[in-house]
Amino acid sequence: MGQMVFSVEKGLLRLTEREQLVILEIGSDAIDSASSFVGYISDTYSISKSSVWYLLNRLKEKGMLDFASKDELGKPLRLTQLGRSTLEGINAKGKDLMARYESVSLTYSAKNESFGAYRF
Repeated sequence: MGQMVFSVEKGLLRLTEREQLVILEIGSDAIDSASSFVGYISDTYSISKSSVWYLLNRLKEKGMLDFASKDELGKPLRLTQLGRSTLEGINAKGKDLMARYESVSLTYSAKNESFGAYRF
C-alpha cells in the first residue's frame, strides 16, 4: 500500500492511496476538527497520528483541503473545491480502498492482541 494509484486531472496531480483514503473519509464523515479526525483515522486504520497529520498537511499544501492552523482556531476541516472534485473522481474506487485498509487494520490489531500477553 502507499503506492501512487490514481492520477487526477490527466496526470497533473498524483495521490497516494493514503491521501485518497483521507479525502474519502473527510468527504464521508462529519468530523469538523482536524485533531478529532486524526484520532479517528489513526484508530480506524491503524495509521500513526504523525502520519495522518503529515497527510493532512500535504493535502492542504496541494489545495485539496483546509483546516485550522494554530493561529486560526475554529476553522473546520473541509475539502476545497479541488478536493471535492477529486473526491468525485475517486468515489467509485473508494469503497474498495476503505475496505482494504480496514482489513489490514483488523489483521494488524488481531496480531497485536494475540501477542499482547507477552509484551513487557
